[in-house]
Amino acid sequence: MRILLTFLSSWREHTFYQDFHRGLGEALRAFGHEPVTFSFQALGEPRQEEAEALFQQLDRGNFSAVLDLCCWGYGLSQITLRMVDGTSQTIFDAFGIPHVGILCDQPYNQALNGIRGARRYAAYPDLGHPEQVRLVFPGFKLTGEMFLPPAVRPANDRSAGKWADRNIDVLYIGNVIPLALERYWNDPKSVHWSKEFDPYFCNALADAALEEPDRSLHLSVQAALAKLGKPPPGFDFNPQFRAVESHLRYVFRRDAVVALARSGVRMRVVGKGWDEIPLPPNVELGDETNYEGFFQLAGQSKICLDASTYLDGVNDRAFSYLLSGAVCFTNAAGYLRSALGEADGMRFYSMRNLPELGEQVRKLLARPDDLRAAGQRGREVVLASHTWQNRIDGLLQLIQPKSGFMTGVLPPPPTRRY
Repeated sequence: MRILLTFLSSWREHTFYQDFHRGLGEALRAFGHEPVTFSFQALGEPRQEEAEALFQQLDRGNFSAVLDLCCWGYGLSQITLRMVDGTSQTIFDAFGIPHVGILCDQPYNQALNGIRGARRYAAYPDLGHPEQVRLVFPGFKLTGEMFLPPAVRPANDRSAGKWADRNIDVLYIGNVIPLALERYWNDPKSVHWSKEFDPYFCNALADAALEEPDRSLHLSVQAALAKLGKPPPGFDFNPQFRAVESHLRYVFRRDAVVALARSGVRMRVVGKGWDEIPLPPNVELGDETNYEGFFQLAGQSKICLDASTYLDGVNDRAFSYLLSGAVCFTNAAGYLRSALGEADGMRFYSMRNLPELGEQVRKLLARPDDLRAAGQRGREVVLASHTWQNRIDGLLQLIQPKSGFMTGVLPPPPTRRY
């Protein structure tokens, strides 16, 4: 099959985005498919020359699907062709191509609802995302959806060398935004404030999530609504989700790092904003790094900490830590507990009992042979079951490939609608 991979070329270099794109392409080629990258410069409305180039690309050969990382190619799906019978169709519909939005963040941070076409699919990194989509994009219809957690590329393993040479006992990588640690939706003077916020609902949702920090966010929505009653018709969950999840994201990071630091273990914390968070002297701070630096640091670490809002899924960090042979401690137990048992390099903690996190880490560091063996098993499991090749098979089964048949023409610029 020929698969079109959209690619936002203006995105900053050396991030997960380029690596995911590379991983998808490698996996497709490994199965004998032909990935074809279509690069574009800006989100939203494509440039005139980009619309022309996409039309020419699709017209040159049959494509079975479009895979759209982060849904950033949504603007391409809105290009409209004038057909020979006088009707109009969106470009991927005109060529009979399904569009798969691969979400790499929470749904309300992605433009899934901007995808136009009759055959729209979504692939989510968290099992709770379908319910979130129904809340934030009511009435948005999908042809199909699936769970597609991020995966690893074996080439990213930077763990060469002896275990004894690993000089980082515990690593945390991730930024923190001090202002977002506060409930900024209550303060119109905050730089993060928006008139779209409903403070009553945001506070109720934040309270519910922090009272039960181990459950998916859409379940906390149900708890908040049970307290407040049904929202008025047309209530927009989208800005409320964005605000509260952003707050939780940084609260979870800060609380987990601070609790573990206070246990006395030797830590390295890498990312922006941590210089404004009081941390004990056993913590070494490092500047924000790129994706290559992320892998290099993971390969030097014995234990890596993950603090996540993907409670029934996984972000890319957890699997990448295991790829490096480190043991990963995470609060995201909903999916990972079944995908990777505690004997396989993953350890789980609860935000409800953070002092226990420090105790677990100290005990494991005191057993270096067990620590090394657990990291090795985690690496083996990830390489066997969580590479992009493992993911591609299920992804292509989601869609029903259809050969494109083109009967339209690209209209002149004045009549084109995006």
